Amino acid sequence: MCTDAMNADSLSVEDKEKILQIINCKSTEDLLQYSITKNRAQSLECYRTNNGPYNSVEDLLQVKGMNNKCLYKFYKSIICGKKRTGPKKITRGLVLTPKTTNQKDVNTVLGIYIGTDMISWSLLNRDCEVLQWNYKCFPQSGLKENIHSLLQIILPIVAKLPKADRYIMQEIVGKMGYHKDRPLYQAYVQESVITAIILSYLTTSNNTTEFITSNVFILRQRVLPKIYGLIVGDEVIATKYTMEKLLQESDGLMKTKERLPSVLINTELRNMYNAQNPGYQEQISWSLLIALAFLELVVHQRTDMIVRSDV
Repeated sequence: MCTDAMNADSLSVEDKEKILQIINCKSTEDLLQYSITKNRAQSLECYRTNNGPYNSVEDLLQVKGMNNKCLYKFYKSIICGKKRTGPKKITRGLVLTPKTTNQKDVNTVLGIYIGTDMISWSLLNRDCEVLQWNYKCFPQSGLKENIHSLLQIILPIVAKLPKADRYIMQEIVGKMGYHKDRPLYQAYVQESVITAIILSYLTTSNNTTEFITSNVFILRQRVLPKIYGLIVGDEVIATKYTMEKLLQESDGLMKTKERLPSVLINTELRNMYNAQNPGYQEQISWSLLIALAFLELVVHQRTDMIVRSDV
C-alpha cells in the first residue's frame, strides 16, 4: 500500500515481503534505482553479508546510517513501484545543456565558478565528499585591453583544474541595458571570454569535441539560488547562511560518521574557506554549490533538496 504516512507498522504483509525480497537479493547498484544514497545501499549489502539475510523490515534500523526518515523514502519507492526520480520540473529547469541522461558512470564532478576577480573550483566524488576546493585570483588591470592579454592570464589558471567525469558551470546571463552600463558590460564580456577559454581548454586537453557535448553541463544561473533558498523577494542574497549550515552539518558528520552528509568537507578545506574575507567566501562558495546541485539533483536525483534549509 502506497500512502503518505508509511512506516513499518502500516506496511502490509505483502509489502514487507516485497521489501525483504529486494534488500535480500539486490546488489548495491540495483538498490540505487530506489530512493536511497549509495553509502546507505552499501551499508545494507554489507550488513547482509556479515549477518545473513534480513528477517524483518525492523532489522534495517540496526544498519549504521539508517533512520525512520530515510527508510520511509526507501520503502515508498519500493512499494509504489516507481524508480527513484528527481523533481522533473526543477531538474529540467536546472540544466541548460546538454540533455541529462543516465549518470551512473559519474564518480567525480567539478564545479567551476567565474567570479569578478577569481576562478574557483570544487571537485566532489559521487558520495558528495569534497576532494579539492580551491581558487586562483587574476588581476583586474589589463583585462580590458584585449582578448590576448586575458588569454595569457587565464590559461595558466585553467591548466590547474583537476580532471573529472563531469564539468559543471553556470550560464552567463546578460541583461537589457548592459550596453548602457560600461562596467557591467565589461564584466559580462570578461566572463564570456573566460568561459570560452575554459571550454576550449577542456576540448583540447581531452582531444575531442565530443567530450564537451557529453561531459560539460551548463546550469541555469537563476535556478541555482532557488534551490538553495537564496531568493528573498526579487533579490538573490549572499551564500553565507547556506554555507554556514553546510559547514556545521559537515563538521558534525566528520566526527560521528553516522550518515551520508549532504556534503563532506575536511577540516583543512573548511579552514581555507573560513580564512577568506566575505567577498572571497561568496565567490569560492559558488563552485561548491554548483557541483553539489548537479550531484544531488541530476546524479542522485534527490527529491528533498529543493528547500535545503529544511532537510
